[in-house]
Amino acid sequence: MVERIPVAGATTVLVGRGLLDAATLLPERPGRRRVALFTQPGEPARLGRRMGRAMRREGLAADLMVLPDGEAAKTLPVAASAYEWLRRLGLTRHDTVVGVGGGALTDIAGFVAATFLRGVEAIFAPTTLVGAVDASIGGKTALNLGAKNLVGAFHHPARVVVDAEVLEALPATLRREGAAEALKAGLVGDPGLVALYEADGEQADLGEVVRRAVAVKAALVSRDPMDHGVRLYLNYGHTIGHAIEVAGSLSHGAAVAVGMVAAGRAGALLAGFAEEERQREVIARLGLPVAAPGLEREAVRSLVGEDKKRSGEGLRLVLLEEVGRPRVEAVGEATVEAALTAVGIS
Repeated sequence: MVERIPVAGATTVLVGRGLLDAATLLPERPGRRRVALFTQPGEPARLGRRMGRAMRREGLAADLMVLPDGEAAKTLPVAASAYEWLRRLGLTRHDTVVGVGGGALTDIAGFVAATFLRGVEAIFAPTTLVGAVDASIGGKTALNLGAKNLVGAFHHPARVVVDAEVLEALPATLRREGAAEALKAGLVGDPGLVALYEADGEQADLGEVVRRAVAVKAALVSRDPMDHGVRLYLNYGHTIGHAIEVAGSLSHGAAVAVGMVAAGRAGALLAGFAEEERQREVIARLGLPVAAPGLEREAVRSLVGEDKKRSGEGLRLVLLEEVGRPRVEAVGEATVEAALTAVGIS
């Protein structure tokens, strides 16, 4: 069974099994003759080559470029080399860019698609759980320039194809990374997803997890495509989590998990969130950390303060009144201090 989830009137997300063939990947598009696939080393490149062969069997010209792994791909020099490659291929505005890989890969592929010829069709085949439930959906594309995601554009992919078989083959560490983002979606918008993780932990059905998490993001993005209102709920756990990630050595998913624990404490203090301990237990059940001891408190607090300066107003956090009922609220220093203490940063 293939589930189709519309996003913001611009994207269709397909969730199912065995989807990575030309007929599923590419929507109808008059005049399309060529597909340019961007991917990254390892398994994504193998999948990209497989998809390219399927497209050639459909009579399309399909070429593949392997970009650097991870954040190293999100640079202006890499983008410039991608533009030059597309120019040499003769890609037109009737043609399509396909990104096959994790969140960083779809960031750079989406940015190139947004800016080459003032915008060509983009399609994503995420190969990580983070990419499937978060990074590939919503139209945000970006490069790093001295800071993460400083240069970017909104460019919604026409289609995102999530193949559960690809995600099930991921190592446990990468599944946990994505579980943090999927759980976040459940906490802000789907109590049933939280209950699924609570019952089954890391054994939760990935297809069901993806369908539920994507539906939450799709609903918020459709209501707020430019990220000025309710879409901010998707930042739950990310303000303090990002500071923890920068100040220490935790991965993004692990830092977001700890950030959600911190946000849970703030919510208990300011929004009457009575499920703080339940949230902590679900996070731990997923094999994710619930504390970040050993970090320098001043360093983390300073990084949280930078978020406040960038916003031009007091620090605003996404808090939960209860699971599935988020709100955004200005918080004071005492609340931040209590949140940091709750995750072992002293």
